[in-house]
Amino acid sequence: MSHSLLEIILLLLLLSTVTVALFQHLRLSPILGYLSIGVLTGPYALGWLPESEETQFLGELGVIFLMFSIGLDLSLPTLLAARRMVLGIGGAQVLVTTLVFALSAWLLGVPLGGAFTLGGALAMSSTAIVLKQLQEQMELLTRHGRLAIGILLFQDLTIIPFLVILPLLAKGQDWLTSFLIWELLKAGLIFLGLVFAGRWLLHPVLGYVAAIRSQELFMLSALLLALSAAWISELGGLSPALGAFMAGMFLGETEFRHQVEADIRPFQDLLLGLFFVTIGMQLNIQALPQLAPWIALLLPLFILTKMALIAALASAFREPLLHTWRTSISLAHGGEFGLLVLSMAIGYGILEPFLAQILLAIMILSMTLAPVMVRFNGSIAHWLLAQPQKDIKVEKHIEIQAETLEKHVIICGYGRLGQNLARFLDREQIPYLALDLDIERIHQASSAGEPVVYGDSTHPGILRAAGLEQARALVITFGEATIVQRVIGQVRSHHLDLPILVRSVEDRHEYSLRRAGATEVFPEGLEISVTFAGQLLLLLGIPLSRVEQLMNEARESNYRPLRTFFHDTNESEERARDYRHQLRAITLTDQDAAIGKAITELELKKYGVTLMNVRRGGIRVPGATVDTRLRPGDVLVLSGLPEALEQTVISLTQTNSK
Repeated sequence: MSHSLLEIILLLLLLSTVTVALFQHLRLSPILGYLSIGVLTGPYALGWLPESEETQFLGELGVIFLMFSIGLDLSLPTLLAARRMVLGIGGAQVLVTTLVFALSAWLLGVPLGGAFTLGGALAMSSTAIVLKQLQEQMELLTRHGRLAIGILLFQDLTIIPFLVILPLLAKGQDWLTSFLIWELLKAGLIFLGLVFAGRWLLHPVLGYVAAIRSQELFMLSALLLALSAAWISELGGLSPALGAFMAGMFLGETEFRHQVEADIRPFQDLLLGLFFVTIGMQLNIQALPQLAPWIALLLPLFILTKMALIAALASAFREPLLHTWRTSISLAHGGEFGLLVLSMAIGYGILEPFLAQILLAIMILSMTLAPVMVRFNGSIAHWLLAQPQKDIKVEKHIEIQAETLEKHVIICGYGRLGQNLARFLDREQIPYLALDLDIERIHQASSAGEPVVYGDSTHPGILRAAGLEQARALVITFGEATIVQRVIGQVRSHHLDLPILVRSVEDRHEYSLRRAGATEVFPEGLEISVTFAGQLLLLLGIPLSRVEQLMNEARESNYRPLRTFFHDTNESEERARDYRHQLRAITLTDQDAAIGKAITELELKKYGVTLMNVRRGGIRVPGATVDTRLRPGDVLVLSGLPEALEQTVISLTQTNSK
């Protein structure tokens, strides 16, 4: 069945809208949704989407805009600032993983060019899936989160040499030897041309466009820039995506970067989704029964091998053992750039079709497992590192450090907050023992004479060795709520009365941490609000004594005035259910049951709801001082739990029977 370009676009948009909505509801990456559309509706399944030049062209446009945006993020200063993780560990991971998989494939009879392509594709992981999942788990700024990001950045860079080399591999090894130098020379000349254009033309042109203050003109200029660079690269016999990447990289060093990124984003997301649809269309699900034994064997082998290689390389760079495994578990899958390499290899005929189908299935299935692996990276790492003999040695070392301590404070996590707390304890001559997992930090601190030891505070044996029974208090400074709850649970199962002070990165975790057994929870967001407001009031001329009084009142009331808020979207409403209280504003009409009643007649206490204030016209009166009867148009501001507020609203706004 033939389809016009318009029909293809309409069908893709319809399927994408439904599928992405479903996958977002399931909290899965939209990439998996796009791949599913391609697999199910492609030529090997339902046949709704033909494998035509039109669909391939739309997918290639998505890759061009993706590489342009990657270039915006990967400016040269950014790479140099994170050179150890990006160029060091990231470079080693790509090189070693590519060589291991390529050598294995070559020994099994795969031609050298195909083996090299196979190794490179399998070395890459999904930046989109990992970053999204780590962000949801609040692990982006953890040690293993930063390590994963560094490796992913280099993996993203690795696509550039593949864009140059794959067309040469398609011409055969003789062509590769003869023309590699010439192709690299062409790439260098195009690079220098874009450097000249970027340094001498790009900034003045965009500066002129920005001065006109036309959003449409600026967006058109950004589109023209990305596509022109791709066109110039294609004229030189190179991949269009390579030129787009170079243009983005130079633009990333200008002040226009963020605006261009915002303008390009809608086009990139839409067209990139269509690219993943075209990838899914290449998977022949009719051949899956024949491929199933190979997939069942090679999928776990691929995941375990990649996991072990990343863990070994990170350990070689002296990263803490727990974080190396958490990173390796999070990255042990295929990625979108690996799919791009594989798609190009299929298009150029570099890989034999049977092998290509096996690889495509393995990478798509591993990406399906990726969100689960990232979600439980901590639990899996702890399970893998359950080594009784090693734990005994660590516990013995900690016991030696703690044997002279009594009525001390145990600090779990010796980062910035832990070190600051230790300085205050030192000034008051209160003994403490800190547990941490960062080898370099422990080495530096212990060399300076500070009582810091290596130990995982989630293990009960480590806490007992640190003198839990004799301790005066325990402080948990790291912010991962699930791990903090595990530590609290270990403590409460052995020492019920020990005060536990906990840091909470997000206010919404405070209630669950208190319910788990925390004595005090330090909510960073609320304390920042108090400090911020205090500085603002001082700048506005409010006397220092009054500002201190207001700040102290907020702290002494456990930040109660700051714990209620108005919600807006469904998403924030869902998150708000993790908080204790919300605010709700109700405007009364002449049909509501509350009309004509005094505040005391509303029986709000029965629902556990508090009246914060009443607004009538332009006047707002605190709820406790309202002594008049309610009228139509009055706005009641209520505070309470979501369920209680719902019941109260129904009670107040039901039709008046009078």
